Amino acid sequence: MNLESILTQKKNILLYLSKRQLKNTFNALMTLATEVHEWQIRDKLKEAETNYQYMLHYLFEGVEDSGRDQVYNSLVRSLYELTDDICDELLKYNSQSIFYDKLRLNELREPISVNDYLTQLKDISASISLLDLIDGEEKHLKTRELQVRRERIGIDLFNTVFVSGRINDNQVNEYLQFLGSIDLPLREKCLFISALTLNIFHRFDSRKMLIMMQAAESADIQVRVRAIVGLIVILQMYDVRWSVYPELQSRLDILSENEDFKKAVQEIIIQLIRARETEQISKKITEEIIPEMMRFNTLAGKKLNIEDLMTDTDFSDKNPEWQKELEESGLVNKLQEYSNLQLEGADVFHSTFASLKNYPFFRDLSNWFMPFDTSYSEFSPLFAELPKDNLLKSAIVESTHMCDSDKYSFCLSLLQISTAHRNQMMDQLGAESEQLKELNKDAKAMNKSVGETIASNQYIQNLYRFFKLYPDKNSFFDIFRLRLNFYDKKSIAPLISDAVSMKKIATFCFNKNHFREALDIFNRLVLLDENEDLWQKIGYCRQMLDDLQGALEAYLQADLFTPDNSWILKRIAQIYRSLKKPEKSLEFYQKAAKLTPDNMNLELNIGHCYLELKEYEKALNYYFKVELLDDKSNKALRPIAWTAFLLNKFDLSKKYYTIILNGKTTVHDYLNAAHVEFCMKNLPNAIQLYKKAAENETDFEQFVNLFNADKEILINAGVDKQLFPFLLDAVQYALK
Repeated sequence: MNLESILTQKKNILLYLSKRQLKNTFNALMTLATEVHEWQIRDKLKEAETNYQYMLHYLFEGVEDSGRDQVYNSLVRSLYELTDDICDELLKYNSQSIFYDKLRLNELREPISVNDYLTQLKDISASISLLDLIDGEEKHLKTRELQVRRERIGIDLFNTVFVSGRINDNQVNEYLQFLGSIDLPLREKCLFISALTLNIFHRFDSRKMLIMMQAAESADIQVRVRAIVGLIVILQMYDVRWSVYPELQSRLDILSENEDFKKAVQEIIIQLIRARETEQISKKITEEIIPEMMRFNTLAGKKLNIEDLMTDTDFSDKNPEWQKELEESGLVNKLQEYSNLQLEGADVFHSTFASLKNYPFFRDLSNWFMPFDTSYSEFSPLFAELPKDNLLKSAIVESTHMCDSDKYSFCLSLLQISTAHRNQMMDQLGAESEQLKELNKDAKAMNKSVGETIASNQYIQNLYRFFKLYPDKNSFFDIFRLRLNFYDKKSIAPLISDAVSMKKIATFCFNKNHFREALDIFNRLVLLDENEDLWQKIGYCRQMLDDLQGALEAYLQADLFTPDNSWILKRIAQIYRSLKKPEKSLEFYQKAAKLTPDNMNLELNIGHCYLELKEYEKALNYYFKVELLDDKSNKALRPIAWTAFLLNKFDLSKKYYTIILNGKTTVHDYLNAAHVEFCMKNLPNAIQLYKKAAENETDFEQFVNLFNADKEILINAGVDKQLFPFLLDAVQYALK
C-alpha cells in the first residue's frame, strides 16, 4: 500500500470515528491491518469488534447495562489509538517525512530513557559549576567542551521524545521527574515540552496529555507557557476525540479552577489569532514602510537624520521644508503604525529575520524551539569579547520584541562581522538597553502577568517561524492553518466562556476583521446580556460577511434599544437600499436626516431613493440641495445630469455633462452625455461621444452591451429605435 493510500484511508477512518460509524471503521481498519506485519494488532482489532458485536446484541435484547457508555467510550478510544498505531506502522516504511526518518534512526540504536538523559544533564551541570575552581584557557576549553556535549544531549533528547511511542505509567513518572528536577537547567525542560508537544501533534497520547497539564502549572514561566500553548493547539486538533477521555476532562476541570490558568488561556488564544496577521504585517513592512523609509532617505539625503523620526527632536532649527517633506511623505504615520503594532505584541520582525534562518544552527529540529541562551557554545567568542557590563548581551536578553529564534539569528549574524563593528553596535544599544530594563520593570509593576504574556507571545512567534520557515516544514501540519473557531471546541470553550473573556476575545477578533469568529462570540454574548452595542456589532459582522438580511435584522434589534441613533438608522437604510427596497430605505434615511439636518451624504442618499422610486422631480430637488450645501463637491453633478436626462430636461443635463467631461471621466460619463446629444438630435456630437465611450472599453461588444442596457430609457425619451443599428455601425466606422 503506497503513502497516498495509507493517508487517505486514515482520513476516512477518522471521519467514520467522528460520526461514530464503527462498522465502517472496523472494515477500513481491517483492510489496513492486513498490511501490517504484527499479528498482535490484527488480534486486538478482532477482539474489539467482537466486544462491540456483543454490546450491540445485549443492547437490542433489552439488557440493562449501567456501564455501557463507559465500555463504548473505551472502545471508541481504542479504535482511535489503533488507527494511529496501524498507520504509524505502515508509514514507518513508506513515508520520507522527518518524523519517520528520525523514528527509523532511533530504532537502530539502544534505547535511552528520559532518566538517562536526566543523569547526563545533571552531570554536565555539576561539572560546569566546578569550573569556577580553574582559570584561564583551560577553563575556556573545558567550558566549551561541556557546552557542546550539553547541546548534543539536548538535540538527542528532543528527537527521542519527538518520536517516542505511547508511554506507560513508569515512563509518566520519569517524564514528571525530569520536569520537576530542581537540578536540571530550564533550557532542557523547555526543549522537552516542545518535543512532547510536537509528538502529541503527530499522535495523541492521553498519558502525555496529563504530563502537559501538569507542566501547565509549573513554577517556571517558560515551561508553563509552552505547555499551555501546546495544550490549546492540541485541544483544537483533537477536540472530536476529547469526550472519550473523561480522565483528561477531569484534570482540565481542575486546571480551569485556577484563574491565572484561565487568563493565560484567554491571552494565548488572542495571540494565536494575532499570529494570523503576521504575513499581512510582513507584507506591509516590506512593501510600504521600508520602501518609504528608503525613499525618504534618498529625498532628504543628509538634511534630516532618519533617527530623528523616532525621537522627540526639535525641528525648529532646520529648514521647515524638510519637516514638510517628512509630513507629506506619510512616513511618520507609517512608523507610528509600526510602533503601535510592536506595542500590542504583533510579530513585526518575521520578515526581517526570515532570510536569516539558513545558518547550520537551524538544520537541527530542536534548535527552532531552544530558549535563547548566551552560554550556547558558538556564542563564546561573541560575548567573551564584550566589556564587563555586557550591554549588548543585556540588550538581546532583555528584548521583548525578538523571539528566541530571532535572537539566535541576530547573534549568529553578529559573529559574521568584526569585533570593532560589534563594539560600535554595543555603544549604540547601551542606552536603549537600560531604557528597556526600566520599561520592563514598570510594565511588570503594573501587570504581574506581563512576563507570562511576553513569554507566550515569543513562543508562538517561535512556533510560527518553525511552521513557516523550517526547511522540512511540509513534514508537519501547519497549526496556523487551524480555524479560529475556539468556541466550537467542547474542550476549549468552557475555559473562555465567562463574559469578560468572551468580550475581550470577540472585541479583538472584531478589531482585526475576523468577522466570522467575532460574530460567533457576539451571538453567544447577546444571549447573556442583550444590548444595543452587541446588536450593532452583530449587524456589522453580518454585513461584512454579505449576510444582508441577517445584518438588517440585527440593526433593527439595535434600533429598538436606541431609536434615535443616526449610525444605526443609516446602516438600516443602506441595507434596505441594497436589498432593492427603496421605499423602506427612504423612510430610515429621512429619520436620520431629522437627527442631522443638512448632512450632504444623507441628502444625496434620499435623492437616490427617490430616483429608484422614479420620483425624478423630488430626486432632482435633493440633488440640487446637495450642490448648494457644498458647491466645491462634485458628488451631485452626475445625479443631477442623469436625473435631468430622465426628466427630458436635456439642456440642463447637457450643461452638467459638459462640466463632468472636463474633469475625471468614466465610460458611463461619455455614454450618458452621448445619450443626451442623441435625444437632442445632435447626432455628430452623439457619435463622437459614443466613440469615446467605446474607446474606454476593451472591445466593442462590451460597449454594445452598455448601450443596449439603456435602450428602453432612450425610447422613453423619444428616440426612434430604428436608428439604433445605424448608430452602432456609425460608431464602429468612427473608431477606425
